[in-house]
Amino acid sequence: MPNARISLLLAAILAASLAGCSKGGDTKSAKDAKKPVSRELARTDILTAKPGIVQDSLPFTGSLSAQSRSLVSAAVEGKTLDVRVREGAQVKRGQILATLDNEALRQNVAEQEAQVANTQSRLKLARVKLEKQRELLQKGFISKLAFDELESDYNVKVGEFKVQEAAMARARKQLADTVVRAPIDGVVFERKTNPGEQVAMNAQLFSIVDLSVLEVTATVPARLMGALHTGMAANFTAEGQGGDFAGKLERINPVAVSGTRNFAIYVRVDNKDGRLRVGQFVKGKIVLREVRDEIVLPMTAVQDMASNSWVEVVENGKLAKRPVQVVLQSEVDRQVAVKGIKPGEVVIAAMLLGTKLGDAVALPAKH
Repeated sequence: MPNARISLLLAAILAASLAGCSKGGDTKSAKDAKKPVSRELARTDILTAKPGIVQDSLPFTGSLSAQSRSLVSAAVEGKTLDVRVREGAQVKRGQILATLDNEALRQNVAEQEAQVANTQSRLKLARVKLEKQRELLQKGFISKLAFDELESDYNVKVGEFKVQEAAMARARKQLADTVVRAPIDGVVFERKTNPGEQVAMNAQLFSIVDLSVLEVTATVPARLMGALHTGMAANFTAEGQGGDFAGKLERINPVAVSGTRNFAIYVRVDNKDGRLRVGQFVKGKIVLREVRDEIVLPMTAVQDMASNSWVEVVENGKLAKRPVQVVLQSEVDRQVAVKGIKPGEVVIAAMLLGTKLGDAVALPAKH
């Protein structure tokens, strides 16, 4: 009997303990159910606000062409004696490219020089005689008419001498033209003569292009012409080349392209390092307006862009609404410069599906 009483007492104590544990567990579960669950954000969902540059720009495409190029032609006819350059060679202004047969021209120059020397000698003697006749005229030994005739003959000889000098100068010029020289600094991109070939006057021998300054020719619609002016900065990328390149709007054609309402514009590009090549396709933009040192966000981060703009930020572990002022937006780069956000604040990059303002969120690890 005593043993039965002890067993009943132990069973009662155990039941009470179990009841107490059950009541405590229910309280803890209730507390957990009331605690809000934080949504863990991905790295792509957020960005850290920082200042930068936003450019409102006009996009363009085109191809690079040389601003300065030269077609070198034969100034005289003759046989090519030697050619000193090939395609792709760098040349300097005045550098010899080729020489043509000059023997006949050399003989012509020698003949002209001899004739000029003889005429000059005779003209010198005629001048002395004329001065003597002038003295006789002053003393009355000859008539004025006789002296005038002598002076007229002398002036005719002077004119003939000048004609011979001009002929000699032309002969010398022709002789000099047998040496073909580069008219500009640049690169030989075409060669059309070889040693031993007969070339005619004005026949094209070489084509040279100056790669130090290139230009992009592009077209823009008439409605955008009012926003453009020379001197505007331009940025572009080139096919087959890494990195960005810079240029300036140098010229605007005031006459529309035939059959369209578009106008041609020309962007000057300095290419002293020679990285760019003629004919490369480029894609870029002309900067119409630029804002620096403002917070830069993607356009997807800004809501109600046309009216009361705002963004979502993470503030005290929750999603909060923050009004912002749009300073400048770039349709080309899909970026916006705004005021109202401080550097370092966490901004939602785009509206999150399934969330609302005030929801608890957790930032990704190591943010």
